[in-house]
Amino acid sequence: MLTTDIETDRLVLSCLRVDQVDETYRGWMSDAETVQYLETRGPHPTLESLRTYVQRMRDSDDSYFFGIFLREGLRHVGNIKLGPISSKHGSAHIGLVIGDKSVWGTGIAGEAVGSVAKWGFDQLGLEKIIAGSYASNVASVRAFQRQGFSIEGVQRRHVALDSGERDDVILLGRTREDDGRSTL
Repeated sequence: MLTTDIETDRLVLSCLRVDQVDETYRGWMSDAETVQYLETRGPHPTLESLRTYVQRMRDSDDSYFFGIFLREGLRHVGNIKLGPISSKHGSAHIGLVIGDKSVWGTGIAGEAVGSVAKWGFDQLGLEKIIAGSYASNVASVRAFQRQGFSIEGVQRRHVALDSGERDDVILLGRTREDDGRSTL
């Protein structure tokens, strides 16, 4: 279990604890606009189901699940996951949600992605980090690109949106060799 936090100028990323899953967090995960690009969208989650998920992540031996907290006041504004990690390939998937709409558009997502990617390369010895984003989630694609992720492919009409329309999935990746391209 990770015992140290990842810190940036504006953020503290720490392994999320079950007792940090509260009504605010449940509200994010129940908000259609917030979860519209998440694979976990669907029926409104309960506190119990969210706490069970967080505990499963804490018990995982191949994933890290961080709460994203603003350094000033330690307000929880989102989550970021690194995993599953493939030790065979030295790779991991990364994904996040910024639940607090008051920080949307402020670069928090990119800052969290960049710091977790750097940590994954430096502390875990990863060689590659992989992300995917619905094409219509332009802000997410840009956040990854600003942190040195390159578009590696497009899965055409790969997912169904809640509107019934189909959307592409943009596949992004960043390697250890790309590490110097981070804008943190």
